[in-house]
Amino acid sequence: MNINYDTLAADYVNYRVPDYRIDAAIRIHIPRGAKILNVGAGQGSYEPDNADVTAIEPSIEMIAKRASTKATAIQGFAESLPFDDNSFDVSLAILTIHHWQDIQKGLSELRRVTRGKIIILTWNGEYGDFWLPEYLPKIAEIDVGLFPSINQVSDLLGKKSDVEVIEIPHDCTDGFMCAYWQRPEMYLNSAARQAISTFSRLGNISDGLDRLRSDIESGQWHKKHAALLSRTTLDCGYRLVIHDKSVA
Repeated sequence: MNINYDTLAADYVNYRVPDYRIDAAIRIHIPRGAKILNVGAGQGSYEPDNADVTAIEPSIEMIAKRASTKATAIQGFAESLPFDDNSFDVSLAILTIHHWQDIQKGLSELRRVTRGKIIILTWNGEYGDFWLPEYLPKIAEIDVGLFPSINQVSDLLGKKSDVEVIEIPHDCTDGFMCAYWQRPEMYLNSAARQAISTFSRLGNISDGLDRLRSDIESGQWHKKHAALLSRTTLDCGYRLVIHDKSVA
């Protein structure tokens, strides 16, 4: 099932606010003055404000919701980038490759148009202590089927890549799937769920949400997951893959 991001764009504005800690982990790998391509760019999350950025995004509504100060955005697809070889110093693909129709072709295109670093934020297939699949088990089944493994991503890029763990802050402002690991009530918010693409692939989840609501109200969730309440970050399987074409 393909996701229609035109229908999700409105909720992304409110719930997918770039988290400054994740932003810092990405930006440390971007050289000053780099010419940057952001693929699957959405509304411009994690694009440096003071750099030459070009964004590619399939959804015209996502493009329309971008801030006016953001980079020039072009409607297009990862699998067919309208640029010459080695056009960019850095290419970004932030929580997007699992939505591409052809991941191998998309990564090949990234390699073709990038002369320096390719930076990808993705998921390794393991949720760790993230608990939502206890209530909605189909989430794990869907996501595992969508995301390539980290080894697959590295292999498709053509040579060894560096991989960094991105732990999710307890108050993460970017409302992707695991962002609310310490705020279970957020998964009961239909608008917050609308900003998480996997929920668009699920059927009727009312029973699971009812069980979650009941456990929150009774205190059972907090009792069962008491150890999480003292944590400031959690490893939910998100990884930053950095591949530098300029390194032999």
